[in-house]
Amino acid sequence: MESSINDLSSPEISIGVDTGGTHTDLVLAGRGKLFTLKVPSTTDDLSVGIVEGVRKLVEMANVAVSDVDRFVYASTFVTNLFIEGKQAQVGLITTEGFKDVLEIGRASRKPDVYDIHWRPSPPLVPRHLRKGVIERIDHRGDVLKPLDEKSVFEALSALVSHGVESLAVCLLHSYVNPEHEQRIAAIAARDFPELDVSLSSDVVREFREYERTSTTSVNASIKSPISIHLKSLESALCEIGLRVRPSIMQGNGGICRFDNASSAPVEVTHSGVMGGIVGATALASQIGSPNIITLDMGGTSADVSLIANGRPTLSHRTSVGPYPLLTPTLDMVTIGAGGGSIAWIEGKTSLRVGPQSAGSVPGPACYGKGGVQPTVTDANLVAGRLNGGYFLKGARKLNIEAARTAIESVAKPLGLSVEQAALGIIAIAEAHMADAIRLISVERGLDPRDFKLVAFGGAGALHAVRLAEELAINQVVIPPAPGNLSAMGLLCANTRHDHAQTFFTELSGSVEESLTITIARLIEEGARSLAADGIEAGAQRFEPFIDLRYQGQNYELSLPLGKGTGANRIEALKAGFEAEHLKVYGYKLGNRPIQIVNVRVSAISIITPAEWPVLPAATKPAAIARPVDKRAVLISPDKVQDVDVYRHEQMMATETFTGPAIVEYSGSTLFVPPGWAGTVDSRANLMLSRD
Repeated sequence: MESSINDLSSPEISIGVDTGGTHTDLVLAGRGKLFTLKVPSTTDDLSVGIVEGVRKLVEMANVAVSDVDRFVYASTFVTNLFIEGKQAQVGLITTEGFKDVLEIGRASRKPDVYDIHWRPSPPLVPRHLRKGVIERIDHRGDVLKPLDEKSVFEALSALVSHGVESLAVCLLHSYVNPEHEQRIAAIAARDFPELDVSLSSDVVREFREYERTSTTSVNASIKSPISIHLKSLESALCEIGLRVRPSIMQGNGGICRFDNASSAPVEVTHSGVMGGIVGATALASQIGSPNIITLDMGGTSADVSLIANGRPTLSHRTSVGPYPLLTPTLDMVTIGAGGGSIAWIEGKTSLRVGPQSAGSVPGPACYGKGGVQPTVTDANLVAGRLNGGYFLKGARKLNIEAARTAIESVAKPLGLSVEQAALGIIAIAEAHMADAIRLISVERGLDPRDFKLVAFGGAGALHAVRLAEELAINQVVIPPAPGNLSAMGLLCANTRHDHAQTFFTELSGSVEESLTITIARLIEEGARSLAADGIEAGAQRFEPFIDLRYQGQNYELSLPLGKGTGANRIEALKAGFEAEHLKVYGYKLGNRPIQIVNVRVSAISIITPAEWPVLPAATKPAAIARPVDKRAVLISPDKVQDVDVYRHEQMMATETFTGPAIVEYSGSTLFVPPGWAGTVDSRANLMLSRD
């Protein structure tokens, strides 16, 4: 599938590639044009599909691969490693007496505290591969017990004898004094040079022993696979002529070069889902709407995020699979509701959808690749929302009879017609997505009615307006190429590195000097990180943050450091923290001392993000868009209606239309139910509102 949009102003040629479980989306911007392309992901070797996609994309644009000035990649590669169990075998060295931290974890039952059948996931590192060594450093960084190098050698020997290839080292309080960890790394390099070592003092310099150990272990488990993958991809791209150093999206919404990602792979665990948030944030800025909720629905999952005041929320706690991480990521919720999500029957009476997915192979039944289980895509085809002859601009023909047969397998046992079951599948998938949106809005004290819903991904536009109705959201925005917004977001991303240091002390005027020194050191580290990515000093900026909490609390809030010095800055931090605590938790403790927990610095490059081109205006203001066809669409179980079908590529700025309607894109489809109207803005966004 391919499409092109003219009149993009940037002379630089940039390519963004977003590889998901089902499709790989590509965008090329520059020299007056923007091209988009969607190709199937080659799950056995992602590089094959990416290289073929790049070949087709540059051919469409009539440029050479060697002309590309910027190449940015995002992938679900790390997530797939954990789903498929393909991580490297990891050994763990920790302080004697603490080797069971990974097994003990936290006392809470997750994800459901009321599930009496819940059992914890097995630890990433089995017990026989966890070794304690004799040493002890206290929370101030003072050495209480020197490192016993004999115990280190014995631990390393035992792990290597068990076939360990990658080593995680996480000693007690090494976030404040890394001396012993660094010595263990030196011993390993001397005596066991084949070991790939990850030190917690390099990976995450923050307290919380369980999360820090888990983060370091995850880093060690994926370091070799992701390094091999990125080297292979870079080599394949070089072979077809790419001269620029490629970059990859990180979980913090910024990018870094492949080699930097290989040395700190835990930073790219959430690479594949961040491009859409970054792209939607840039889009929100362009349309002057700082408050948006994003819906990114692909073939396997749906991701939702909330952007308030033009900035996505950065979380410092996340997870990959069941394993917690202390690493900065843009805040989002992911659920198993994609176009390939499989419908099934539970207990002979209840229709369920997901989280299992048909993926790209065999894919939904209508793909004709051997899939026989009903999916959300099959349901949308049976309901008339998808055009079987124009799916991916005709690159793939959809078989409606195969879709009907698949859906009949769940309809018949439930005593439903195929049409009723199709609408039921769609309704259940939309209910899951609505709950996810409530989770990031209502449950955090925010009213979704105060936000616009921005929908993208291959399947997002099919369900966006119905979701808006469910949540009483009055405005929906569909980008010009919704199936490729995540790839476009890669070209809007800054190079970014986040550095942190645990800094325990009471917030008072006496900490001003030491706080200033710590921030200056983190800024120096950030400057070196940006320089390693080729960012010159004049294109660097730094944003310091402070994590604060009331004394005795086990959670903290991160606030910008703000301007000023001395007592004025400290008082401003106190006032800001109490105001934020009141906003988030509904109360404040005026007499309780406030503690500094962590100091953070975000080192960010200064770039001009890519923008969607400006469309020519319609010949008449507020002209009515011209449909290209009519199609019978199942509006409700007992109502089939012929609706107008539009082609987005033929629509012009200021044109309007009303629902019910279908708008077909080269890589996506929009369904507009009755009661809604849309208009095309100057950048080809469809702005939908209740009629």
